[in-house]
Amino acid sequence: MSILLLNGSPRAKGNTATLLRQLESGIEETGAHSVRYVDVARLNIKPCIACDYCHSHGGACVQKDDFSALMEQALEADCIVFGSPVYWWNISAQLKLFIDRIYSNMEGIRGKKIGVIAVGAEPLGDSEYRLIQEQFACIAQHLGWELLFAEFASAYPAGAVREDAAVMERFFQLGKNL
Repeated sequence: MSILLLNGSPRAKGNTATLLRQLESGIEETGAHSVRYVDVARLNIKPCIACDYCHSHGGACVQKDDFSALMEQALEADCIVFGSPVYWWNISAQLKLFIDRIYSNMEGIRGKKIGVIAVGAEPLGDSEYRLIQEQFACIAQHLGWELLFAEFASAYPAGAVREDAAVMERFFQLGKNL
């Protein structure tokens, strides 16, 4: 299986990146899957402008940015893991930009397996994690995606998750079990 890990955090070495890298280590240890990690926040992805150009031009977007290359990677992947810090009870704007632009090729991206990782400052059980899980469950249902997992961690400030051996092990094992 080909797995695409999308880091939606603007912090390249923050908690979300750390957990995605830990997941990646678990995946790589098994040797059963190929994995690619992308820092979405480092890409130039503009917001969807709802012009519908894509629907009359085979999924091509009128905007010239990094979206098309990332969408190609997403189309090639069997599984996409969306990783984000929690911002105002939701995912980051950087990751949301990519998700909004999926509109350009909804038919092509149907049937994927997905996972969700979110890291927030609030304790687990807070509504922010439930809201993110519900959002992805709705997207998955709409696009015929199989939601393999939605895993959350509570960590603040940047880098704090590295201090939690149990959380680090949980995400490593999650990767091994994909």
